[in-house]
Amino acid sequence: MDGTIELERLDEVVYMERPTQGQEGSTIGLFKLTPGGREAVRVQVRIGRVSVSTVEILSGLVPGEQVILSDMTAHDDFPRIRLN
Repeated sequence: MDGTIELERLDEVVYMERPTQGQEGSTIGLFKLTPGGREAVRVQVRIGRVSVSTVEILSGLVPGEQVILSDMTAHDDFPRIRLN
């Protein structure tokens, strides 16, 4: 038998899958895809509450925007990257 224990239910929260970096209450840099998906630009995202698989977004992203969640630390010096 599997079960889920719900500690708290949050309504009207912007959230996404948990990125490779970032802790609760921190601000992280993520690459957000531009319209058309051919490039990505670095944006600062403020994280709120976290769970095992998701994080609450307090600022920096709006619903529908797509980001790269994998480890991009090799590109920390670049504000923009081109995608193939």
